[in-house]
Amino acid sequence: MKTKQKLETVRKTPLGIEKRFDRFGEWLDTSWAIKKAKPIFDRYPKVILTLTWIMRLIVGGTFIVSGLSKGIDPWGTFYKMSEYLSAMHIPISELGNTVLSLAFLLFSIEFIIGACLLTGCFRKATPIMASLFMLVMLPLTLWIAIADPVADCGCFGDFLKISNWATFIKNVFLSLAAVWLLKFNKSAGCLITPYLQWIAAVGMSTYIMTVAYIGYWQQPLVDFRPYKIGTQLIGVEEDAEFLPVFEFIYEKDGKEHVFSEDDDLPDESEGWKFVRREEKSFVKNNDSGSSAESDNPDFRIWNETGDEDVTEILSSTGDQTILLIPDITDLSMATSWKINRLYDISEYDGTDFFAIAAGSPEEIEEWRDLSSGQYAIYTSEDTSIKELARGNPALVRLSGGRIVWKTALSALNLDDNDNDSMEERVISTSILRLERNGLQILTGLSLILLSFLAALALISFLRFR
Repeated sequence: MKTKQKLETVRKTPLGIEKRFDRFGEWLDTSWAIKKAKPIFDRYPKVILTLTWIMRLIVGGTFIVSGLSKGIDPWGTFYKMSEYLSAMHIPISELGNTVLSLAFLLFSIEFIIGACLLTGCFRKATPIMASLFMLVMLPLTLWIAIADPVADCGCFGDFLKISNWATFIKNVFLSLAAVWLLKFNKSAGCLITPYLQWIAAVGMSTYIMTVAYIGYWQQPLVDFRPYKIGTQLIGVEEDAEFLPVFEFIYEKDGKEHVFSEDDDLPDESEGWKFVRREEKSFVKNNDSGSSAESDNPDFRIWNETGDEDVTEILSSTGDQTILLIPDITDLSMATSWKINRLYDISEYDGTDFFAIAAGSPEEIEEWRDLSSGQYAIYTSEDTSIKELARGNPALVRLSGGRIVWKTALSALNLDDNDNDSMEERVISTSILRLERNGLQILTGLSLILLSFLAALALISFLRFR
């Protein structure tokens, strides 16, 4: 009784605000809706069961697709998270490998939540995890939709790109569905008995981490980017040409000035200093003289200072090996011996070997001095380098201007087989193996997981029915 009086005393406020508070509390109280809906739920239990399974399929399927598309390409997930952090003015360089670890944690949790929802594992904990996940993602995607810090949210990696507002609307529906599952998920059965659900979770975790391991150390099992294996990197069309539109930023007296391609670039002898080049858009020139924007431009290369287009070094005949460095400031010195060894092998094979890096002339010169590299280094936009191949650094082999294979440098073993050619080394040390298709490997791993879960479901049915 004293406790009740104490609460009433605390809630009393002047000007009748306590009445408004009570009305607001009544408005927030949803128990009335549950009370009114309960007779309907009790009368139509099959409807509730059907709706619950539909919610499971929708939420679980979305989480699986989202987690798997990110897990296939962990580098892409890392790049997208870095974009978000940069938009929030969070210094990425000070975080070290934390961002990469968060990327792995993100898509792993997404995939496991989705798989558990579809199989009915952890019927109480899984909806809570899904709701907590959406509790973070819903306001985040609202901010993205309003502020528009990035063009693509990256919810489904490069597999499916949707607008920021479409992403927010999707998350609103998923949040409502997750709330439904909080209440009714236990009313639907589980395919795998609780005694075996931890084993199922281990299988799910092993699957997504295996897929991510291959994508990180080698290349994504499925390439959703423009430059797939077999793509003609140069000379995409005979009657059309994709040309980039650039702006050049020069500095003088501490102030930056922007020059277009049509302007006369300033003379550095007059005190001007080239700072950077920014890629604005792409146009397609054809025989009719008309131009239009393109989403699939040619890969462009610039000299070390970044003020001269040298794309013509990409030969349409012969073989070339390209070392791609999307971030030269983050390149470990431990890789310098490996890169120099690759250059020696290329010289022995009689193939061209050069590097394309994203970095300032000073950063490139510093790397050249520290690594004692004898190979030529050109520059390109970091986005283009990341789209061509994943890894820092990565290797791409061209034959007649066409992409033959690509791999992260971390996947190559150069300690043994000193007499092997570059091609033989890639075949013998590649995780993917050149003679096999990444989609086939992903399909095989998926079938193994499905068979594993089906076996657990069968055991549950026979043993615990």
